[in-house]
Amino acid sequence: MITKNERRLKIKTRVRGKISGTPETPRLTVYRSNKQIYAQVIDDLSGKTLASASSL
Repeated sequence: MITKNERRLKIKTRVRGKISGTPETPRLTVYRSNKQIYAQVIDDLSGKTLASASSL
């Protein structure tokens, strides 16, 4: 039986495989920790982070 965490990771990799950021429409990633929130705008073609922000 697949665990809840394994199922979440499987869905995450499937979705991430379909999404790619371009210079016209970059990819937005958001990470939420217990205390902070972080966001990045990423261009996957050049492999660079265009902008980042956090609630620090």
